[in-house]
Amino acid sequence: MDNETLATEMIREIRATSKRWFIAFIVTLCLWFATIAGFILYEYYTIPIEEVTVENDDGNANYIGNDMNGDLYNGESTED
Repeated sequence: MDNETLATEMIREIRATSKRWFIAFIVTLCLWFATIAGFILYEYYTIPIEEVTVENDDGNANYIGNDMNGDLYNGESTED
């Protein structure tokens, strides 16, 4: 009878220890995700937004024809 009590007591202790470790694992996992999310939000809100302007210098670079080569001709082409 004494062996059953010892075995039962050991199983209860193992269950309690396992439960504590599982809770510690879940808390650590949640904190890990919160850290990553916080870093992403910090980077998102601290990146400076710059305006990009495209200036037109009245250049003449036109694609002429359907020759499938993707050639760019500056100015007028000799092709019709």
